Amino acid sequence: MSRLLLLIVLCFCSTISASAQVGIGTTDPKNDLHIEGGLRITNTPAGVDNDASQRVLATDENGDVVTVDRDQILKDVKFPEIVFSAKYGTTDPFIPFFNSCNPCNAGQQLRLNLVSPKIAYQKTSAIQVIDPSGTNGDEYFRITEDGYYTFEIQTSITLNQALKYYINFYMQNNKADTTTETDILRIYAGIPAGGEPDNQNIGAPITFKDVKYYNAGDEVYFAFQPAFNINAIIANGRPTGASYAAQLTVMRFTD
Repeated sequence: MSRLLLLIVLCFCSTISASAQVGIGTTDPKNDLHIEGGLRITNTPAGVDNDASQRVLATDENGDVVTVDRDQILKDVKFPEIVFSAKYGTTDPFIPFFNSCNPCNAGQQLRLNLVSPKIAYQKTSAIQVIDPSGTNGDEYFRITEDGYYTFEIQTSITLNQALKYYINFYMQNNKADTTTETDILRIYAGIPAGGEPDNQNIGAPITFKDVKYYNAGDEVYFAFQPAFNINAIIANGRPTGASYAAQLTVMRFTD
């Protein structure tokens, strides 16, 4: 029996030496060791250096085992990254967050004022604030790196209104390919507290959040847009007074 086992081992070793490829579960190996079936490894040692801790085993499209580093694994995973964060405001009674109008007409775009913000962070390689005139109301964002972006704005407005009114949030993307995309979202609808008497003030918190894919060169601007009957004008369309009246955060999902 021992002679037979020795003969089998010798034949197996000679096969390895001759073909340089071993197949387990297959008679047609495609690599030095080709396993057609499952593989179990137990009690593997931990990496002993920084390089080993950054590498893992994986299989390619052919099923061959390869080593890949951590950056390769995370390449197609999207992580949220803050690329712009700012507070906007002043100590004046009213916040010049967008162009003032009194009264404001239905459908009028009240562009957000991005002048002199208190910027907490800005990654200019991903996004830039463009201010063509240096005055309030014509600022916009220019995307400088492809990716999914989230724009989130938190603010509030106080209105002096006698009849039912609606407020939209308007977003326009002047794309690098010369096309234009617009989104209009209804963010508030209602009447002043206590019915419909004249000169009733009402305050409304506003939160806007939008996620979209942008290409480098796309230009984005925002506006409030009164939407109501022409006889129901908004007498005061500016945000409420506070030390800081608005928070704007832009996030990008990194590659």
